[in-house]
Amino acid sequence: MKRVCAWCKKDLGTIKTEMYSESLITHGICEECKNAFFDPLKTTLMDFLDGLNVPVIVVDATVSINSANRQARELLHKELPRIVGFKGGDVFECAYAALPEGCGKTIHCVGCAIRNTVVDTFRTGTSHLEIPAYLNHTIDNGPEIRFLISTEKVNDVVLLRIDKVGSN
Repeated sequence: MKRVCAWCKKDLGTIKTEMYSESLITHGICEECKNAFFDPLKTTLMDFLDGLNVPVIVVDATVSINSANRQARELLHKELPRIVGFKGGDVFECAYAALPEGCGKTIHCVGCAIRNTVVDTFRTGTSHLEIPAYLNHTIDNGPEIRFLISTEKVNDVVLLRIDKVGSN
C-alpha cells in the first residue's frame, strides 16, 4: 500500500502488507507539512492526538507508553497518570502482565500480537494495518478481548491505533 502526504502529495513510501494491494493509497503527513501546519498554530501533540477520532497510544522503544489520546483513555478507563510510563500489558490489564515476570517477560508474551507488532515497527520501520490481536484479562480461559491494531513509526515513537474492539 502506498503512503502519500495528504497535504502536498509527497510519496511517503510503501507499507508492506499482504492484506492490501500495492495499488491502494493511504495518507499521512510529511515532516515539512507537519512543521508548516503545527508550528504556526502552536498545536501541542496532545491536542493533535485528542483531535483524532480513533484510540491512539504513543509507545517508546522500551514498549512503554508515552501518551494516549482521549479516545484511548476512554477505552482503557484510565487517566494519563495510570498510563504514561507503564508497559502495554499493565495498561491493557493483560493477565500475563500480572505474573511475577511482568509484561513482555512471560512465555505467553512471545505470541503477543500487540507487542510483536509494535516491536517490529520499531525494528524495521514497517507500518502494519489492522493486525488481529487479542488479550486475556484472566488466565483461566476467560473471555478474550479482540482487537484490530495498526502501527506507524514517527521519529522515535510508534503510534499504536486501535481500529476495532470486540470480545468472544
